[in-house]
Amino acid sequence: MNNLNKKIWHCLLPLIFTCSILSGCGSSSESTPDPDPIAQVDTTPDAFVFPAVVAAEPATTVSSSVVTVTGLTASAAISITGGEYAISGGALTSTAGEISNGQTVNIQLTSSELFATTSSATLTIGGVSATFQVTTKAAPASNVQVDINFDTKHVVGGIDTFDRKKFITIHADVTENDWNGGDVHSRNAPNADADVMTNFLEGYDVYLGRNTGAIGWQLSRLKEDASRPGLVDEAQATTFGNDTKWSYSNSSTQKSKNIRAHEHRATDMIIGAQQHPYWPEGTLTGQGWAFSQTDSADEPLGTATGHYMGQFLAKYFDQNPNDARFGQIKPKFVEVMNEPLYDLTTVRSGSDLVPPADIFKFHNTVANEIRKTNSDVLIGGYTVAFPDFDKDNFSRWEQRDKQFIDIAGDNMDFYSIHLYDFPAHQNREKYRKGSNLEATFDLMEQYTQMTLGEVKPFIVSEYGAAIHSMFNQGWSPHRNTLQLRAINSMLMAFLERPNLILKTIPFNVVKAEWGRTTVPYGPRLMVQKFEREGAGAGDEWVYSDLVMFYQLWSDVKGTRIDTHSSDPDVLVDSYVDDNTSYVILNSLEFDDVEIDLNTFGLASNNVTAVEIKHLKTTDAADVASVLETTTLNELPQSVVLGSEATMIIKTTWSDVIAQTECNNEAKYYGDKVTVEIEKNTSITSNINDVVLGEQGEAILRIGLARDHGKSLSPVVTINGTTVTVPNDFRGYDQKMGVT
Repeated sequence: MNNLNKKIWHCLLPLIFTCSILSGCGSSSESTPDPDPIAQVDTTPDAFVFPAVVAAEPATTVSSSVVTVTGLTASAAISITGGEYAISGGALTSTAGEISNGQTVNIQLTSSELFATTSSATLTIGGVSATFQVTTKAAPASNVQVDINFDTKHVVGGIDTFDRKKFITIHADVTENDWNGGDVHSRNAPNADADVMTNFLEGYDVYLGRNTGAIGWQLSRLKEDASRPGLVDEAQATTFGNDTKWSYSNSSTQKSKNIRAHEHRATDMIIGAQQHPYWPEGTLTGQGWAFSQTDSADEPLGTATGHYMGQFLAKYFDQNPNDARFGQIKPKFVEVMNEPLYDLTTVRSGSDLVPPADIFKFHNTVANEIRKTNSDVLIGGYTVAFPDFDKDNFSRWEQRDKQFIDIAGDNMDFYSIHLYDFPAHQNREKYRKGSNLEATFDLMEQYTQMTLGEVKPFIVSEYGAAIHSMFNQGWSPHRNTLQLRAINSMLMAFLERPNLILKTIPFNVVKAEWGRTTVPYGPRLMVQKFEREGAGAGDEWVYSDLVMFYQLWSDVKGTRIDTHSSDPDVLVDSYVDDNTSYVILNSLEFDDVEIDLNTFGLASNNVTAVEIKHLKTTDAADVASVLETTTLNELPQSVVLGSEATMIIKTTWSDVIAQTECNNEAKYYGDKVTVEIEKNTSITSNINDVVLGEQGEAILRIGLARDHGKSLSPVVTINGTTVTVPNDFRGYDQKMGVT
């Protein structure tokens, strides 16, 4: 007996004795008392109940609630049929026995092996019986079930609308020469569509995204400050900047008119620098000078780079957006450097290798310099190319991204990242889309919340598919197919974080003659006609298959509504705009999927028209993706979604669709990251300050990084309650399979 039990025993013993003494004091009379009456023996208990269990897993052991036996004055017989019972936490048994007043009892049985089937066990005590019923869950539908709650707005961190400026973009600027035909930037070949810029941007409602070339071209024209070696001449930057702004606003060429006509498509542009000549190691500019390599308290490394970037932003763009336009709209976002670690660290060795910490300190210096002359831009980095956090047992995370957050995170307005599928990398497949992408965001979000007290927003300034096996090949329909698959699936994941993402840009460029080597550049919006149709077809510039992404998403807008998919590999999102709804379905499955569409919250609203766009893909090397358009009079009850395909169902209704309910989504973070898994050892994490509503649901997100062949099914408990761990994860199994 432990000390606690002794204390309880020592407290109870005097009470028992006191009670015994009191019960024996009936009278002070010395006369002989009357004999006690014969005690009434009662072996019939009070009625008791075992609540039924529903939706149980088939062929599973299920325990009832525990009941306390009352109403007995003597032991009573106990027996069971159909299961086993246990008295006061003792061993389970099916053998008849006895039970006393005040003891507890519970039942255990095995649920049926069949779905939607009830099993029962009946316990009898002193002639009083109670039955415990267990009903298994319904059989899973053969089709994927997608629920669409039209009357329920879905708000994520205060955001409930589809922002096309964030999500429907192209990696281009309004000033790019690529939009024009018939010049050196287009191999002196015309555009098949003479007004392609207007018809693409306005016709498909597309926004412009990023420019990493103009800042370098302007630098190549500027001389060094004679009094400050290694820094750009501010006076010349002022002159050239004013000339650039005047030309933008006053030029009467058709090209300039087109630029100004579409500048509303470029109101939140990103600019960024490349490694050379911006990293201070002696690379010469076009005028034969190099950025200062001084690294001192007064001039930390990166001062010269940040000084020029600040001059570029402050002098080459319109600075008074509320007055008459003078110059191009100023970029909103600045990436300090594009993918710096690959060139400066990953592919270098020995004394040439630049430690990541030096690059991250450089980010701080550049950001501080830019802010001296530009208080109206947002600055971020480090624009990671390959966020392989789990590489070398998470040393990549520790040495790079975690270190960046530790050194520069607090000084950044956002984190920029590039996300690519590698469907043909060294003869193997490696996908970001699915669980890998989710875990990448989750780790960065949680660590910044833990260390900075907030989750910094993200910019995904490039995403899509990098197809290494095709780098030295020209255009092919299969190449575009792999890119389209990645873009659509990743976009669906970005849409789940509208409050944390400032902008996303699929790496689709216009013509990219600047990137031509022995073959044309890869992910181009436009190709020459003979590339598609063969020799003799002509050299006009026409759309590649990448235009299908923009055609597919051309109409989507509105307020987000609540949706749910029964399969994590079938992604669903939906929006409502007055009397029009858009249901978006995307498949991570490698086979066709049949989907049941379950609609709720429409009352008596009727369908007037349905248009279904289905972007179907194939693995055949010489077969192009197809964007099928189907019109119907009714919303179908089920659809077949192609393998790795995307479908958008646009429905017009007779009345405006009202959202009378609201699902407010909030995210909470645990207090641990990258904890090593040890066999048979628990890992405890606290998720604090969770606000619960009267109704709702919760998703627990746990990232597991394990070698293949090891279990991905831990035992998970929340506040002592075990929760079911699924065995189906979003996307493929992340095993590098030979293609």
